[in-house]
Amino acid sequence: MRNKLRLLCLLPLLILTPGCWDLHDVNSIAFVLGMGIDVPSNPNNAKYKVTFQLAEPIPSHEGPKTQSFVISRDADSVLQAIQLAQASLSRRISLSHLRAVVIGEDIAKRESFQDLINYLLREPDLALQLRLVFVQNAQARDLLDTKEKFEKRPTAALVRMGCFSEQIAIVRTRDFLDFLSDLKSSNGTAYGSRALLPKDENVILRDGAAVFKDWKLVAWLNGDEVLASNWLVEKSQAVVVAKAEENTYTYEVRKKDTTFKPIINGGNPSMLVKVTSEGMVMEEYGEYLDLSNPENIEQMELLFAETIAQQVKTAIEKSQKELKADYLGFHKAFRRHEPEAFKSLNWNEVYPSMPIEVEVECKIKAYGLRK
Repeated sequence: MRNKLRLLCLLPLLILTPGCWDLHDVNSIAFVLGMGIDVPSNPNNAKYKVTFQLAEPIPSHEGPKTQSFVISRDADSVLQAIQLAQASLSRRISLSHLRAVVIGEDIAKRESFQDLINYLLREPDLALQLRLVFVQNAQARDLLDTKEKFEKRPTAALVRMGCFSEQIAIVRTRDFLDFLSDLKSSNGTAYGSRALLPKDENVILRDGAAVFKDWKLVAWLNGDEVLASNWLVEKSQAVVVAKAEENTYTYEVRKKDTTFKPIINGGNPSMLVKVTSEGMVMEEYGEYLDLSNPENIEQMELLFAETIAQQVKTAIEKSQKELKADYLGFHKAFRRHEPEAFKSLNWNEVYPSMPIEVEVECKIKAYGLRK
């Protein structure tokens, strides 16, 4: 009985005593939703500028509003930046809800991607299913501080955009772990997501792609170049605009497949690429063809096939001759189909001059309601 009385007397004291006993309570945590890495304000004093987009708790009765804020800290490492940020926050920083990582153009060109994400790979609280984007002509902080038109937080916009990226052929979408896997399989060459911030528009434009070589950013691809490249690397749908004299036709690809056939002839490697597509004619400008006539359908299929073949050849030439980097993944096909031969090749030297033949077959399955 005495022990019970003592416990009853101590209970109010325990409840009222301040301390850190409730540090895991959601109301005591500062959730990081997005993280950005840039060149610091003064490179002589720090290696990185790390930006944190933090969830801001807002009562529901206040209505729609940007529910996040950003803070940046210059530091020599990501963990040091977290410590510096923590010094100004009354809530414990948590990366358990991190949804997007944004890398600025300048730091991506200067530093190895391995170094930039070293901490993220080691952090046990982090779920690595992250959106990863590289922002052109801007800093990562600029993107994370964007007042997005549709979403309350910029990271939410990035996540939602990624959900329907397969419907947009001018976009390259590669999540954090997939991009890292691409880099590791090719000794630092990969093809990642690009973001732009159009001036005075308050939107995040997902268009084009970022090309990495030797673990660093080396080039940007615009939307047309990504459309061409995605015939080789993405499962996304596509829209093909073909022109014949004064006439213009639009073909919406609903299904496509690309196969790679490595060839070794006398020790010399080459590749045959076959692209097949199915879709429907969605627009005609100029001369209207009677598409119920099989001859006209065949004529249009050949026109679209020629257009697609030219796009694919342009993408390959960009990769081989200009950038000399196999971000299109031909090495994967060679390693998979000719593993022994691949081991004997110095791929970085062989690839830029390797002959690649392209074949395209295009099928029109429908042409809308127009008769």
